[in-house]
Amino acid sequence: MNDKSASLQADFDSLNDLIVNCPDFDRLEALLGGFNLFQVLKFEHGEIRHSNVLAWILDPEGSHGLDSIFLKKWLMRVLHESSDETNPLIAPVDIDAWQLTDVELRREWKNIDVLLVLTFADKRRWVVCIENKIRSAQHSNQLRRYRSIVETHFSEANKKLFLFLTKRNELPEDEGYISASYTQVHKALKESLENRSHAIGSEPKVLLENYLRLLEEKFMEESEIARTAQRIYQQHRRALDVIFDQKPDYLRAISDKVRQLLNENADSLGIQMEACNKAYVRFIPKAWDVPGNSHGTAWAGIKRTVVFEVKFSGKRPYLYVISGKAPKAWIEPLWIQSASSPFKRVKRKDQPQWWCMLHTAPQSNIVFDDSELEAPEEVAQSVYEWCVKSHQATNTQEVIKIIADQLPALEAAFSTP
Repeated sequence: MNDKSASLQADFDSLNDLIVNCPDFDRLEALLGGFNLFQVLKFEHGEIRHSNVLAWILDPEGSHGLDSIFLKKWLMRVLHESSDETNPLIAPVDIDAWQLTDVELRREWKNIDVLLVLTFADKRRWVVCIENKIRSAQHSNQLRRYRSIVETHFSEANKKLFLFLTKRNELPEDEGYISASYTQVHKALKESLENRSHAIGSEPKVLLENYLRLLEEKFMEESEIARTAQRIYQQHRRALDVIFDQKPDYLRAISDKVRQLLNENADSLGIQMEACNKAYVRFIPKAWDVPGNSHGTAWAGIKRTVVFEVKFSGKRPYLYVISGKAPKAWIEPLWIQSASSPFKRVKRKDQPQWWCMLHTAPQSNIVFDDSELEAPEEVAQSVYEWCVKSHQATNTQEVIKIIADQLPALEAAFSTP
C-alpha cells in the first residue's frame, strides 16, 4: 500500500472510530437541546441577523417583554468589565439610576450596525453606537469614521458611548471604543429573562431561550457545550479534521459562478476575462486590450496595468477600476482627472499609490450574510446582474472610454527610460 492509500485508509478508520466510540456525541446532542429556531434559519454566524436580534432586545418597546432591563444590564456589565480609563464619563451607576423617556433605535444608519438615541426625563440625550463583528474584521478605518459621523450628527448629546461587539474579544483599532463580548450579551440576557419571566409571553420566551442556547453553543468558550466539544475533538481529531476539510466553501462557489457567468457572456458585454481567484474576479473592456495595457506587473498572472475588479472579501461585493504599478508620469494626470465626473474614485490620499482605484461602482445592496451563502447560485446571479448593470452604467462607460484614450500614452510611458 502506497503512502496515499495508507493515509486514506487511516482517515476512513478514524471516521469509523468517531461513529462507534464516541459516547460524548450523545452528551453533546442532549446539551444542544434539539430544535432551535435560530439554527433552523441558519442564523449562527449571520452578522446582520445577530444585529437584528440585538436591536430587538435592546428596544424597550420590543415585543420581547423585557422592557429596558436588558439594555441597562448589558451596558452596565460592559462598562463595569472595561478599563476604568476607557470612558470615565459613564459609570454603571449612571445607567442604574437613569429615567428613560424614549429610545430611538436605528439599524444600518450610515452603515452603523446599531445606533441608540436615549432621551431622559431631564431632557438629557445619550447616543450609543454599536459596531458588531461576528466573522469579518474591522477595516478601512471604519470605527473612526463611524465615531466621526456620530460626533458630527449628535454634537449636542450629553454623552456618547461607542461599543465594539465581537465574538472573539477583538480589540478596537479606535481608542474611542469600548470592547464588548457576546458572553456579556449572554449573561445580561439570561439575568433579564429570569428577572422578567412573569412579564414575558410564551412565544417571546421560546425565542429568547433559543437565542441564549445558540450563544452558549457558538460564542462561549467556557460552557459545558464547549468543553464537551473539545473532548470530542481531542479524542477524534483526525476524523473531525477530515470532515472540516470537506466543508463547502460558499464564497468561492459564489465568485467562481460570477466568473463563469461573466466569461460566458464576455462577447455580448464587450469584456475579456483576466486571472481570478476566490477573493477577486477581474476583467477588462475589449477597448483596453491594447499594447499600452500589456506591461503590468502588479498582479500574478496578469500583464495588465488597469483592470476591473469584483471584490468578494468584504461584507458586500465591490466593483471598481484599479491601476497597479503604473508609471508615475501616466497615473498622476489620470488620478487628478478622476476626481471629477464621470469618475467616482476612492477618496483616500491626494497622491496615487502603486494600487490606485480610479473609479468605483455605487455600493451594492447585496450583503454576504453567512447564513445566506448556502444558496451560492442565487447570490452569484444577483452579484452578476449587479456587475452588468454597473458596468453598463453611463458614467462607467465614459470612464472606460477616457482610460482607453489614455492607453497609447501608457505605452509611451513604459517606453520612456
